Amino acid sequence: MKTTSSYTLGIDIGGTFTDLVALNLLTGLCETEKVLTTPQSPQMGVKNGLIKLLPRIGGGHNISRVVHATTLFSNSVIERKGSKTGLVTSNGFKDTLELRRERKYDIYDLFLTFPQPLVSQDLRCEVPERIANTGKIITKLDEAAFIQTISILEKQGVTSIAISFVNSHINPVHEQLAGRLISSHFPQLATTLSSDISREPGEFERTSSAVINAFIKPLASDYIDQLHNVLQNSNIQASLMLMLSNGGLTHLQEAKRVPVQLLESGPAAGALSAALIGGKAGENRLLAFDMGGTTAKLAIVDDGNPEVSFSFEAARERRFAPGSGLPVCITTVELVEIGAGGGSIARKDSLGLLKTGPESAGSVPGPVCYDRGGADPTVTDADLLLGYLDASGFSEGSLNINSSKSAAALEKLGNQFAISPSEIALGIHEVVCENMAMAAQVHLAKKGRDPRDYTLYATGGAAPVHACAIADRLGIRRVIIPPAAGVGSALGLTLAPARVDRSISIGKVLSDIKPLELENLFSELEDEADSVILESIKTSNISKRRLAELRYSGQGAVLVVDITKAFSSDVPLQAINDAFNEAHQKAYGRYFDATAVEFITARVEAQAATIIDELQPKLSTPIKADVLNKDREILLPGNESYKKVDVFQRNALSHGQKIKGPALIEEGQSTTVLPENTNIDVDPVGNLIIEIIDIEKENKFSSTQIDNPIHLEILWNKVIAAADEAAASLLRSSFSTVVRESYDFSCVITDATGNSLAQASDSIPSFIGTLPDTVKHFINHFSPENLSAGDVLITNDPYFGTGHLPDISVCKPLFNGGKLIGFSASTAHAPDIGGKIRSPEPREVYEEGLQIPMLKLINNGTVNETLMTILRKNVRVADQVEGDLEAQISALGIMEKRINDILNDYQLRDLSELSKAVCRRTELATRQEINNLPDGIYKASVATDGLSEQPIEIMVEITIREDTVTVDFSGSSQQVAKAINCPLCYTRAMTSYAVKSALAPELPNNDGALRAITVVAPEGSIVNPQHPASVGSRVLTGHYIPALIMDALSKVAPKRVLAGAGSPIWCVNISGTNEKGIPITGLFFFNGGMGASAQADGLSCVSWPSNISSTPAEEIENRLPVRILKRALRKNSGGVGKHNGGEGQIVELEYTGVTDGVLAFLADRIKTPAKGLSGGGDGAMGILKINGQVIDPKMQHIIPPGSLITLATPGGGGYGTKL
Repeated sequence: MKTTSSYTLGIDIGGTFTDLVALNLLTGLCETEKVLTTPQSPQMGVKNGLIKLLPRIGGGHNISRVVHATTLFSNSVIERKGSKTGLVTSNGFKDTLELRRERKYDIYDLFLTFPQPLVSQDLRCEVPERIANTGKIITKLDEAAFIQTISILEKQGVTSIAISFVNSHINPVHEQLAGRLISSHFPQLATTLSSDISREPGEFERTSSAVINAFIKPLASDYIDQLHNVLQNSNIQASLMLMLSNGGLTHLQEAKRVPVQLLESGPAAGALSAALIGGKAGENRLLAFDMGGTTAKLAIVDDGNPEVSFSFEAARERRFAPGSGLPVCITTVELVEIGAGGGSIARKDSLGLLKTGPESAGSVPGPVCYDRGGADPTVTDADLLLGYLDASGFSEGSLNINSSKSAAALEKLGNQFAISPSEIALGIHEVVCENMAMAAQVHLAKKGRDPRDYTLYATGGAAPVHACAIADRLGIRRVIIPPAAGVGSALGLTLAPARVDRSISIGKVLSDIKPLELENLFSELEDEADSVILESIKTSNISKRRLAELRYSGQGAVLVVDITKAFSSDVPLQAINDAFNEAHQKAYGRYFDATAVEFITARVEAQAATIIDELQPKLSTPIKADVLNKDREILLPGNESYKKVDVFQRNALSHGQKIKGPALIEEGQSTTVLPENTNIDVDPVGNLIIEIIDIEKENKFSSTQIDNPIHLEILWNKVIAAADEAAASLLRSSFSTVVRESYDFSCVITDATGNSLAQASDSIPSFIGTLPDTVKHFINHFSPENLSAGDVLITNDPYFGTGHLPDISVCKPLFNGGKLIGFSASTAHAPDIGGKIRSPEPREVYEEGLQIPMLKLINNGTVNETLMTILRKNVRVADQVEGDLEAQISALGIMEKRINDILNDYQLRDLSELSKAVCRRTELATRQEINNLPDGIYKASVATDGLSEQPIEIMVEITIREDTVTVDFSGSSQQVAKAINCPLCYTRAMTSYAVKSALAPELPNNDGALRAITVVAPEGSIVNPQHPASVGSRVLTGHYIPALIMDALSKVAPKRVLAGAGSPIWCVNISGTNEKGIPITGLFFFNGGMGASAQADGLSCVSWPSNISSTPAEEIENRLPVRILKRALRKNSGGVGKHNGGEGQIVELEYTGVTDGVLAFLADRIKTPAKGLSGGGDGAMGILKINGQVIDPKMQHIIPPGSLITLATPGGGGYGTKL
């Protein structure tokens, strides 16, 4: 080998293996090496790999560049093995990390936990300073106080400091001053400024990002230095570069400064490899699919670049549960993780259906066939029995496979379903493929993409086995399997460009921005990015893109728009406006030319190539032409028996060779399964290019087979995915923050009689219980014979809908072959519905806003423009209301299309048999849980704050008889002439939610889950008011119901319930005038503490039972004439007990409007505390003041500019006697 060769070395350190790839920059040939990772000293694994690899390329001196990616820093966050870190915030905000966004990631899990902050309470400090949302300095940083604070933290052993001041994304001057003070007075401390990590609004997310960076910063510096020493000792004098989470490279000093940008570097390299190698194969739109032993990962590649996100989560409490981790504001290749891998465990669930994952056998003990103690059959065991894998050559012979144990485990599971081992194995294969396909479908829907426009690019040991089956389900016609897929991430490192992303918050209406100022701002960002790239590589060719996060004024969602070309226009601001309108039209089907556009964030993306375009990476391993092909019997979906197929050895395939499925192609640690409808070609560099022939699908199974546990699981997953895809579309295209930020919406699919089949996973509890009933009311009102396929029905009737006027429900009848087969429906909380600003004051529903009776919004395809005109004229923010409504209608259409696809694919007449099977199984499982409890009558009561002149009491009597529950509210107070009445629909929803959460939290949402529960509420009572009772503030009664139900159930199920919660949710409604004289109306939410349980303390400041997210203080200040002076935990507000109740919070607000404003509140538990259980103490009661004076929250209040509002939300009740 010539010593003049030049190589790029890629080093990818994973949890199990360390992969090395040396890419010859002249020939494109690659040498690879895989060694075991050495977790205690990861650099030693690199050393071991270099010992084997370097002789094959002539020594370390032939390496001209080293690129590295690692999971080390991500793992250090998960394992809490970073530096002792301190946090300094603005006065009033040191509890930001614990307050989070106040939303549960699983609404039915009463006992979930959130990740603990990386900085303990005693190391979180605050100092006097404040900057307004405009960037103006209100209070200068107290330098002496700051220095004293850092001194105290240092004496406590802190070695790294994170600084996060409110609105520093607008003006970082105070953070920068704080950084200089630390450098001059405490040079030994590592420092992280939140404004260096992110220049975007959202104090929780930015603080979390800064803290993570500070936590890993000393570790990263030490590790990088150690790795650099290993390389130098191996005679590698080349520069060391680090892969960033965005798929680009950076130099050592930048990596040490902001190591948080490296958290997702390993997975990013894999996606980048797909983009670059797939691009060289002629594909620039890819769905990169990686499937290993534990998880599958999906990434979208468009125009040759992996799709990026500007945030992700680290250290999730539940790996596959969004919202359960620590948020990180960095640019990262967007990856979706699915709990589906070779080690995913198959089991029979409580409904008698076949489930696979997310639980995994991992590598230890691993699948049963590994013979390392695993007992539960996995996807790998199923693939082995089906003949897809060769036991003798499994994982290149590195494992001794025990096929008989695998078969025995599958037989045992099959017996539970009364089917054969091969049938259960095929079922496992089909279910896991369906799970992955549906996850991809929903993810693409969130982006507004169609999977049929993409090619599937499969890597990882398990991916080639399943790739064709997944592609076929998605309608994808082409699949690429690259060579050496097992080291794809390391290969991606050698191809990666140098890349820098920079951003800065703007937060202005486009018309208020001066073109020159915008040009200068972007130029500064570009100069900063260029300097980092030029420190990384020598180049004169840096490509740049200018991006903008834009939205219509008042809109909740933002669109990222490429505005690079706009700056070459004579009128750049108009060009930006036009580009946004065009993007909005493309994404959402409409734009608003008369609505002002807000410029939220400016972004610059700069990158420079590190290899020549013509270079084609390929393995240097010679083709083994003498390898003999063989055959093996396999069982493919749709076949009743095993069929003998050819088995090809991949390293014996030659360029241009063509293979027709069915067949198998084996290599190293993976096998490619080719179904019957596939053709394969081998391209010049060894990629397997698979074409899937679009054949007419045969009947998968008849309607009489629907209740088969495998078929039903697949069908049901498809229906749930349809609802989730629709919800993703609604969330993406909504206008208002109440939908986009607070998730106050739902989507549902029912059968033709209105029985709920599936609801969107993100639905809030109240809609889960009410929306299906609304569909039944629509059916009764219109009757099926008066409906057509082009209809959309609408109402906000609080008695037939969700309990108050702001929730607008729309419903679409679904037809197939001219027959009514079901309904798709959606509810969303409108940002305004007219009437008085929301408060408990109205005496009748007529005062609360516009009432929409049950009407056809669209009649056989024709929009009711009269109704739309009336709606626009009666609401304050017509564009937002109409935009959200159109998003709902679009969601209905998505559900309609997906349901018809399911019926047509499986040749089902309608949804009736599927509905019967789904609901029957859920009903039986629910009744079984109830039947496990002793029969009896259990009573409880609760006093609410009621009205100043009238107390309110809710009484409940729960009767458990065999497998039924009757919940009787007789004896509750009568309805009142204020808007705190709770309609029966909402009472029923809150009751069902409480019973389900306590007794059957894991069961799915459908009509069957409710059939064993009977709700009795006397007409005219506070929990079943009669028209025209006002109901706008129904939560002030309804939110007491879940805790009341649990109080009663505590007598029979003490370990399955919570003590009283600091709910109802607190809501601030404000109407005023901003500094520009523009009228502004908006609302935001705060929450109290949850009740404790027999197992643990209650969560602090969590939205329960509503599960509505809070809005960041910085977002509130940017939108409304309000300044948040303080948002902190309310210490000792949780009830004392063996387990304490969750804490409430203290919020101090200043009204900054230029004219008098109007305030209205939804607030309760000011007179009555959250009740403790089993001897636990009550939580602290809430406090509400304006300018120091206690006020009545049931009334509206006129406030002058400068008014101070103080809220102290209630604490949760304690559980058990304190020891």
